Amino acid sequence: MDFGGFVQFLIRGGPAMLGLLICSVVAVAIVIERLVFFSKQHGDSKELLRQLGQKIAADDLAGAVKICRSEKGMLPKILEFGLQRGTKNRADITDALSIALMEHLNSLERNLGVIGTIAVIAPFVGLFGTVLGIIHAFDDIAIKGNSSPAVVAAGVGEALVTTAAGLFVAVISVVFFNYFKTRIKAYNQEMIVAANQLAEMLHFHNVGEPIPTDLYKPSAGKPGTGAAVAGAS
Repeated sequence: MDFGGFVQFLIRGGPAMLGLLICSVVAVAIVIERLVFFSKQHGDSKELLRQLGQKIAADDLAGAVKICRSEKGMLPKILEFGLQRGTKNRADITDALSIALMEHLNSLERNLGVIGTIAVIAPFVGLFGTVLGIIHAFDDIAIKGNSSPAVVAAGVGEALVTTAAGLFVAVISVVFFNYFKTRIKAYNQEMIVAANQLAEMLHFHNVGEPIPTDLYKPSAGKPGTGAAVAGAS
């Protein structure tokens, strides 16, 4: 469909198509923004934790912070927040990481409510256009005094176009809404696990105990120092 055909399609759908067009433009803009956002998130939390564990085992918290600052995404920023309190007790470190997680959670869900709203209202906007199309068809019947197919075709076409457009916008919005919700849940869980692992690493380093996990093993000749990661997956 060329641009002229698209304009004719919008005109045929009547005034309700303007609302659906606005909804679709907003939804597409948010989908693109969210896709770009998630593409910038850190992809390998285990490797990041391994690198941090090496620095923590060497008693180099500043080096661990530097690694976090060199990585992209939200997870390194959250872990950096905990590292900056790495000499505190485990409860304080865990509290700091929990605060950082809560602060960043809103960034994960930004604008998703708008897509959800569009998914809900788009069929109703299409239904509104359908009602307007039917009213238009009955008005034509009343004016021309007959109910031949040629008289009602325009109104029925308007009704069907808006119904189809509303359902299309709703389906696309629901698909991406559920996709982002699933991705947010997985990424949020990954960040929670990584934050707990970092707290465990700092705790074992501060008390001078060996690492009770295979995720990171301290170098030979440095007994009593290391990092621990709980619940590695």
